[in-house]
Amino acid sequence: MVGAPTFDKHWRSVCRVIEGPRTVVQSMVCTHYLGKWPGVVRCVLVMVAKGEPVGMCIYAEPPSQSNVRFGGQGFELARLWISDTVPRNAETWLIAQSVRFVKRKWPALKYLVSYADPSAGHRGTIYKAANWIFDGRTDAGRKTPRCDYVDERGKKYSRASHIPAGLSVSRVPRVSKFRFVYWLSGAPKAKESGATANQQAKVDMRKAARSTVGRDVGMP
Repeated sequence: MVGAPTFDKHWRSVCRVIEGPRTVVQSMVCTHYLGKWPGVVRCVLVMVAKGEPVGMCIYAEPPSQSNVRFGGQGFELARLWISDTVPRNAETWLIAQSVRFVKRKWPALKYLVSYADPSAGHRGTIYKAANWIFDGRTDAGRKTPRCDYVDERGKKYSRASHIPAGLSVSRVPRVSKFRFVYWLSGAPKAKESGATANQQAKVDMRKAARSTVGRDVGMP
């Protein structure tokens, strides 16, 4: 947008990213489009401008198959939120600052992973701007899509074993999300078959991008 403020040198000089308690970002988590905390939180980072909290990054345990997929231990960037009072291009700065923090505190980690949800209008634009690598889509290659279970109040259960006895639920297919990875200790060489799959996934992402819009700050 012409004339819109940018996250410039002045903004960077008055902002910092620090580790903080859950209580500081609780309202941000509630405002995030998912509206809840991720499962196993590893790190809560707060973006502070002139002493006031204006954003957050939350790192959590990644999906169970991620360490096998990426060949080592890693974290998931599970929640990202910034106040509308901050210029739009601040997300890339916040992600970069959070990556530096994680690398310093957990030098043995190999990767970071995150997901963009096309059903929420997220395309992964900020990941690409922050030099994360597109790594295909979730559930790519599965013969049957995975489903969640949703009750009448809208509460979601990821497994049938989690559903309380006697509760009425509906099966809802999971959305195939765009996956992005940031290598902290060097990316492995891609196999030819994997590269082919990744090329097809990029085609799928471009198709979805043409039909989705929105600020890319709410990651699942």
